[in-house]
Amino acid sequence: MLIFLFFFALWLLFNGRISWDVVGFGLVFSAAVTVFAVKICGWSTQRSRKLMRIAGHLLRYAGALFVEIIKANLATIHVILSSRCRLVHPQVFRFDSGLHRSYLQTILANSITITPGTYTIGIEGSVRTVHGLNPEFAEGTPGSGLNMRLVAMEEALNAEEGRTPKEETA
Repeated sequence: MLIFLFFFALWLLFNGRISWDVVGFGLVFSAAVTVFAVKICGWSTQRSRKLMRIAGHLLRYAGALFVEIIKANLATIHVILSSRCRLVHPQVFRFDSGLHRSYLQTILANSITITPGTYTIGIEGSVRTVHGLNPEFAEGTPGSGLNMRLVAMEEALNAEEGRTPKEETA
């Protein structure tokens, strides 16, 4: 039911107006998408509750990612516009993220990749191989706020589910 209300609210928001036809089509399409999400994608109320419990962590992570992208953009612009080639010293480094859940590992790898000046070139368990435009880009990645926020999110999920940190979950 929660997912249906979410889809319906999204429908109304994207339409920008409320009329009988918008509400009627919204109810039909929201019901169809909800059936698809439940039957085909395996969505459940338990997953909805879990998502709501970590929503705060996700919002803080999204905000931190946005700030990191802006900072990395400015640093990359500085390197590109600088007439000195000595600012560019590509480096490949490895670090252990400390994450055990595969979807959190994927979120971290994608976050590194969309941040200008760095990209993930390899993943082996919780170890990342990352290419950085220069050593300064590489320094903050292992202990970055993004990694720490994902570790905190994983710890909160583990505590809630009564799991040990080493247990792999999808």
